Amino acid sequence: MKKKLIIWAAGKINLYLNVLGKYRNGYHKIESIMQSVTLSDKITLRPIKKNIKIISNNSKIPLNEKNLCWRAANLFFKRTKIKEGLEIEIYKTIPSGAGLGGGSADAAATLVGMDKLFQTKVESSDLLKWANELGADIPFCLKGGTALVRGKGEKITPLLSIKDGWIILLYPQIPISTSWAYKKVKVKLTKKKLNIKLINELIEKEGLMGLSPFLYNKLEEVVMEKFPLIKEIKREMLIMGAKGSLMTGSGSTIFTIVENREKAKYILHKLQNRGKVYLVQPTDKSLKEEKVENLRSNNKEG
Repeated sequence: MKKKLIIWAAGKINLYLNVLGKYRNGYHKIESIMQSVTLSDKITLRPIKKNIKIISNNSKIPLNEKNLCWRAANLFFKRTKIKEGLEIEIYKTIPSGAGLGGGSADAAATLVGMDKLFQTKVESSDLLKWANELGADIPFCLKGGTALVRGKGEKITPLLSIKDGWIILLYPQIPISTSWAYKKVKVKLTKKKLNIKLINELIEKEGLMGLSPFLYNKLEEVVMEKFPLIKEIKREMLIMGAKGSLMTGSGSTIFTIVENREKAKYILHKLQNRGKVYLVQPTDKSLKEEKVENLRSNNKEG
């Protein structure tokens, strides 16, 4: 067994998000195009004798059962019946409460990392079921890349991978509760669904830029009504020459798609005073393991 395992957990953006209904259990029925991006948290897992211990560089992160990583580890131990403990170190780069799926990505990294750390070889279908129990975005974060996501988040259809293009993320440092946004939204009842064939054709032809006409987020109307600054920032981005601008998830991060790196740097510089800004690219992977020396490889006492 390794003495520790490090996984980089990528954030996500919603290129499209519609709310189609509500389930009896309180979750909402959605249809979304999700995309992993190159803004990641670093998750370090270390086996310990007992209990689950969380440490983090971010003082706002809960260190108990309220943390999604804690709940993921607890569920993993229950399902695999492993009688050990785990220390989870969460180095946050993805801002919390920003609509970028950082907590969900961290939980997905915990599930995948524990399977490797404890060498349990859990079926991927089981990991997906456990992820679905923990939260709506976690199943996507297990797979990552570019995908059409339906249901409450568990129905995932991979799309053609987008690996190029430039995205500016701007977090105006307004934390927004996902549950609040979904409670306030007026459900749009419709049977019309996105055309997967058309989406793939546009990706094949134009990559990230091909999806700019699809940019839509049903939750924007609720969030922007309470926080008009988000609407103002969106407008500024478009004036600066961005091809499209949208709030991701329940917000408050706004992203913009840009044609090239030069224009991206120009817009990023202009937005510096609006909040935390990041220049990222699409990625076809949500989780990436960092190579760590094996405990027994150079330790004869192991």
